[in-house]
Amino acid sequence: MINKILIANRGEIALRVIKTCKRLGIETVTLYATDDANLPHASAGDENIHLGRGPLSNTYLDQDKIIKIALDTGANAIHPGYGFLSENTEFCKKVAANGLIFIGPSVDAIELMGDKKESKVKMETLKIPLVPGYHGENQEPALLFEEAKKIGFPVLIKATAGGGGKGMRIVNNEGEFSDALSASKREAMNAFSNDKVLLEKYIINPRHIEVQLVSDGKGNHFHFFERECSIQRRYQKVIEETPSVAISEEQRMDMCQTAVDIAKGIDYVGAGTIEYILAPDDNFYFLEMNTRLQVEHPVTELVTGFDLVELQIIAASGKAFDFSQDDISQEGHAIECRVYAEDPDNDFLPTSGRIQFVQANSKKDYRLDCGYKNGNRISTSYDPMLAKVIVWESERMTAIDSMQEALNDVVFAGAKTNRDYLKRILDHENFETGDIHTHFIEQEKQSLKKMELSAWDSSKIIAAALGFSGMSTQNIWGYNFKATEKNIFIDDVEHNILMTEFNQDRISFVFENVDYEYRVLAAENNSITLQSEDGEFLEAFGVVFDATKKMQLFVNNKEVFVQVKEKVETKSSSLSISEGGLLSPMPGKIFKIHLQAGSSVKEGEPVLIVEAMKMEHTIRSPRDGIIKEIFYKEGDQVQGGVILCEIE
Repeated sequence: MINKILIANRGEIALRVIKTCKRLGIETVTLYATDDANLPHASAGDENIHLGRGPLSNTYLDQDKIIKIALDTGANAIHPGYGFLSENTEFCKKVAANGLIFIGPSVDAIELMGDKKESKVKMETLKIPLVPGYHGENQEPALLFEEAKKIGFPVLIKATAGGGGKGMRIVNNEGEFSDALSASKREAMNAFSNDKVLLEKYIINPRHIEVQLVSDGKGNHFHFFERECSIQRRYQKVIEETPSVAISEEQRMDMCQTAVDIAKGIDYVGAGTIEYILAPDDNFYFLEMNTRLQVEHPVTELVTGFDLVELQIIAASGKAFDFSQDDISQEGHAIECRVYAEDPDNDFLPTSGRIQFVQANSKKDYRLDCGYKNGNRISTSYDPMLAKVIVWESERMTAIDSMQEALNDVVFAGAKTNRDYLKRILDHENFETGDIHTHFIEQEKQSLKKMELSAWDSSKIIAAALGFSGMSTQNIWGYNFKATEKNIFIDDVEHNILMTEFNQDRISFVFENVDYEYRVLAAENNSITLQSEDGEFLEAFGVVFDATKKMQLFVNNKEVFVQVKEKVETKSSSLSISEGGLLSPMPGKIFKIHLQAGSSVKEGEPVLIVEAMKMEHTIRSPRDGIIKEIFYKEGDQVQGGVILCEIE
């Protein structure tokens, strides 16, 4: 009988497990590192234990420390969540050796399915369809190159351990293979301490379909239907939904039964996910199995009505489920959007900062799984996901509309996120029709760019920006106001205006030779309500974003970054330097330096690699030149926006 669970994780998944445990009357123990002390999960358990400070190896990945805490607090089970130790066989063995229950599958299942090579060998024996490829023991680069040529380009290099897109590279031709192999192995070793790779034929424009499994403690195996996970960037999912519009009922049953056959074939216990590649010709192939709860599990819960965490606990207790496969059905349509701290308009680079305000007024009925609250800082040590927004409706198009409304309602002020980008995807014609694949984001790069603002929309943002600048500046609401010229930068685009009236009741200005006038209806804290001359209401929310007084504004559901200046500032010496140099795109660590001072460099050539949020980001030269100076060395931590090197 499980009566007390230690949750060996952080953030939203820790809170998710606690929610089920509270309903079941099970006590919980949470863990938190020093830099997570103010996150919601750090005080949400019945007991909350401080792990100390330092690298992950000293906190959330310190297996012995975690097991000791479980024993000291009287917990008799450990839930690993996802990521971290959830698929670590050494940890599972230690849990069992100390008389504790691991809420997950057996060590053998994790070990087998966690190795992409061995899992494919097993799938061959079970006669499961596989993508053509090479998954042999020989890892010599020359042999791998020959195998890649046999498969035929394009080829996909994949780390045999781990997931999340780490250690994965697409190779389009022979000339790219060597560098891609080195990068894949290096990233895999850094992320998983294992640099083995396998090769697969790269299927152009496939869909990513996965089937949710849960096997009970008595050898019974159940599927909970499929999820469509084709909207991805860097092999990481962004939007998930169920059911998939791409498959017929017959194909759905075929994929689901194949997943159940896999579970039976490996004597599985607990929750797991079988991931498939669905080719354009409608053939599906086994991709991998995740032997844990998935980030996107809420969409399955909403359409089936089952609590998957509860089923995990029942299975880990060795009990049978009190239902049959016929009792599991899909009803309606569910969509999940992952809100990340990243800049989609800057190659999805991770962002950091302090969340000044999390707004979620529940104007629409949706589920928000979030691990942050007001005032929390975003750390570059972890995955950049801030929250998951999940909606359910009876029909898919209604669910898409509901998700748009939900995203309008969810604001992470003080942090640059992908919220606006998610809205663009949902609004895309091909997404609405279901014409998507795993390269949708890359192929639709141009159509998913932020649209240029109309003069009318710009005027609303200008009015809101002026109002906020007045609220944040002492005595600016003056009655002795004189007409003033201002330069306003909206997402770094400069606009010139002439302010003609500015007080507590009215904001008037001339923009692009048109007079605009807004009444101030309300202005307090971080919100302002204005009304235009034609009676349209304008609601805006905003915060001061950084030390330059840049403001992050949400104006009638549009998110922009704005600066109000008296005049155009002169170009600084540091800016002049940056024009001939490379800037760090995000906070992180200098992982590798390819070139040294004095080296010649060609446009597009890699200069160095910055590692942030467990991913490598190659910094390339913007032009031909000579490396004049490199300001950092390998291993140094850097902030976003700093000059890394100078090129002349």
